[in-house]
Amino acid sequence: MELSPLERRLCLPVRVVHVNGIPKIVAGGAPVVPFNVVLKRRLERDGATAASLDTYVRAARRYAEFAAHLGRSIIEVTNEEFGLFIAALQGRVFRDAGGGTVRLEGKRSARTTDLMIVLLYSLAADLEELYQVRFDWRRYKGLSNDLTQALRALGAHKFPLGLRREHRVKWRPKKVLGLPDEQFAQLLRAACEKWGETIPEGDAAFSKDPEEQRGALFYRNAAILLVQRFGGARRSEAPVIEFEDVDRQNSRLYLVTKGHGGPSGERLPVLLFPAVYDVIWRYVMVFRPVGDDSDPDAVRRVFLSHSIRNYGQSITDQTVRKIIEALRPSLKPPWDEKLTPHTLRHSYSYDLQGYVGEAGVTTNMRHASWRSNRPYAAGIETFADELSASADSKLRRMLAQTGLLGDSEDGS
Repeated sequence: MELSPLERRLCLPVRVVHVNGIPKIVAGGAPVVPFNVVLKRRLERDGATAASLDTYVRAARRYAEFAAHLGRSIIEVTNEEFGLFIAALQGRVFRDAGGGTVRLEGKRSARTTDLMIVLLYSLAADLEELYQVRFDWRRYKGLSNDLTQALRALGAHKFPLGLRREHRVKWRPKKVLGLPDEQFAQLLRAACEKWGETIPEGDAAFSKDPEEQRGALFYRNAAILLVQRFGGARRSEAPVIEFEDVDRQNSRLYLVTKGHGGPSGERLPVLLFPAVYDVIWRYVMVFRPVGDDSDPDAVRRVFLSHSIRNYGQSITDQTVRKIIEALRPSLKPPWDEKLTPHTLRHSYSYDLQGYVGEAGVTTNMRHASWRSNRPYAAGIETFADELSASADSKLRRMLAQTGLLGDSEDGS
C-alpha cells in the first residue's frame, strides 16, 4: 500500500532549493510535498511576500530536519517530541533514531524560537485542512481533545483568535533606546572634524577641480545621518534614495521599505524637514560626482561613492555601517559602543511619539503592523521635560486661583 505524502518518513540531508523562484524543501533527495504545496499556495493564492515566505521555509526546514533525525514523517512527531524540537531549536542536543546525540544547526534566541513555533502552527493548520489529518502537537490550552475534534469536524481547522498555544517560549522584547540629541549633535561635529576639510581620494583623482570637492564626504555622510535620524531610514534604505524620492514641494521623502510590495520594496513617504532637504541638495549641487554610466542606478541615485575604485557608482548599506563605525568612538559611553545605524531610527520613533498617536507612529515608521511599535515604546521619562513645562504652567495658574500656592506663587 502506497504511503501518503504526509506519512513518508524523511531522510537527511534536508535542504532548500528554488524552482522558478519558489522555495521547495527537499529531504534525502526527495521533495517534502506537503510543505511545498502549502508554501506554493501561500505565494500564489494568499500573495505572501518573498520575505515572509522565507521565514516559513526556515521553520519548516528545521522541523523536517528534526523529523528526519528521528526517522519520522512530518505527521508522526508526537507532542512530547515537539517539546524536544523546541529545545533543539535553542541549541540543545537530542537523540536520533539510532540513539546517538545530535543537534540542529545553529542556536536560536527565545524570540526566534517562539516565532518558529507560531509559523509551524500556521503551516500545520493548512496541512490539516488540505489533507484532513491532525498533528498531535498542535494543541491549544483550554481545548479538550473532544472539543478539538468537534471543531475540526466543523471545518474549523484554523481556530479562532485568542486561543493560547500549548507550545510557546517566553521572551521579553528588548527595550529599544534612541540616541540623545546632544550625542547626535556630537556625531555631526565629529563628522565635520573628520571629513570637513578633506578631499576624497576619488575626487582628487577624477574631479576637474579637486579643491572644490573639499568637504564632499562631510556633506554626503551628514545627509545620510540626517535621513536616518529625522526620516527614520533604515541602513539599507538611505543608499537607494533617488532624485524623484526627494519631494521638496510636498515635504516628502520616499523610502524603499522592506516587506512592502515584493522583494524590491514599496516607496513609502516620510516627512522631509527643510533643513534635511537643504543638506541633501547642497551635496547634490556642489559635491555629487557624475553618475558612472557602467552603473545604471548611479544616474538616478542621490548618494554616490567618492572612492577611487567605485567613483561615481552607487553606495551600499556597508557604506552607512562604516560611517557609523568611524564616528562612534567620538560619543560618550555607552553610545561609543552601542550606536548602530538603527539607533538613529529609534530616535526618530521617540520624536513621533511626542507629537502623534500610535497610528501616526505606525504610518511614519512604515511598520506593517502596530505590534511592531512595541520595542520602540518610550517611557514617560522620555517626554518628561516637554510635558512638565507645558502642563506645569497651566497647573500653577489653576492652583494660584485657589490660593494653594500662596501669594508668591501666582502663576505669573
